[in-house]
Amino acid sequence: MYLKHASYRTIFVSELQKNRSLKVWTIKTAATLAMGTLMFFTSLKAQQVWPGDVNNNGVVNNIDVLFWAYAEGAQGPSRPVVSGDWAPQDPSEPWPETFPGGLNFAFADCDGNGNINSADLNIIKDNYWKSQDMVMLDEYFNGIVGQDPQLLLSTADQITEPGAEEPVGLSLGDEQMQIDSFFGMAFTLKFDTLNIKPTTNMGGNAGVQLDLVNPSWIHDPAGMGTNRSEIFMEVRDDNATAQVAIYRKQNAGATSGSGPVAEFTIVMEDIIVGLVDLETDSIHVVNNDFEGLYTAPSKLRFATAEDSLLLQDRAPLLDDKAVRLYPNPSNGWMTVELTDSNDEIQAIDLFNAQGALLNRLKAPRPASAARFDLGRYPEGLYVLRIKTRKGMLTKIAARMP
Repeated sequence: MYLKHASYRTIFVSELQKNRSLKVWTIKTAATLAMGTLMFFTSLKAQQVWPGDVNNNGVVNNIDVLFWAYAEGAQGPSRPVVSGDWAPQDPSEPWPETFPGGLNFAFADCDGNGNINSADLNIIKDNYWKSQDMVMLDEYFNGIVGQDPQLLLSTADQITEPGAEEPVGLSLGDEQMQIDSFFGMAFTLKFDTLNIKPTTNMGGNAGVQLDLVNPSWIHDPAGMGTNRSEIFMEVRDDNATAQVAIYRKQNAGATSGSGPVAEFTIVMEDIIVGLVDLETDSIHVVNNDFEGLYTAPSKLRFATAEDSLLLQDRAPLLDDKAVRLYPNPSNGWMTVELTDSNDEIQAIDLFNAQGALLNRLKAPRPASAARFDLGRYPEGLYVLRIKTRKGMLTKIAARMP
């Protein structure tokens, strides 16, 4: 079973962001995950290990890579059966170490041999995207541009051409917003399958590649050839996503700073139609204590020479509280209202839960509020992409019976 877009859930907590004095998520990620499982099980002995699902939430993805990296090098009792097959495995006695929040290191021993090492990372790769019948969705806390450090995509030239290989820089933070005690991060790169060559079965000419910047503040600051960070990337062309984990190697120690960390290479199709978009999303940056750090996403757009004027249409992301949506849920008319009376609605795109565009609503005149009829569509969840004069925001709307 493969869990696709349903595994992604970006949670905007703008009220928390507004009130907090420190830009640090002090509730450990592992604690949230562990509490859910401990509601059903009282001890490690009562649970079963699914090889590769290191954070024990029911699905194998890039978050598990971060957990594995945190536990790498630990040793403990082996399981009765040493196997990395995707099936429930009876655990051993609890290991002496736990993740912050209480989840036992035994879940990081993917092959069950009592050692957490690169062999366990291979199990994660083999079982990637596999899931149990019940999945506890990962929670991602994306920050706000201008208030939090940004995971930024950038390029020297946004004009591309068919068949071109375009370098895209990836940086974390800046001089004004430094990252303290960086350990690792997991994020999703969303890309354009229409205009970017497929990655699978292409040998060395993959459509999406990623390499660490060397030297850099997370990898080899002194430029002495000492590799201190690693990359994990799983590309799924059918989902138009690349899941990435970048983490500090065992015993590398903490590092602080900001700036370039890696570089994507994007290979364009031989025929380009329209614009080519890239976007960072579902971001989870952790420090050396495994505390999550609020981090803002970014978007980058390429165009061919004839479409270069469209690059001016890059819209910044709005804060979640910039738009009110009511009544929600609704079985009829729904109102979109901007909290900034000086802003104006330009367009609203309506998508179904599968991501198919259903309708594009254009504002007939400048307005800070608009109504549309959701009652004409079947019951279920819908995605609204709201574009205003000052930026863009996505909202979830529910059509009730």
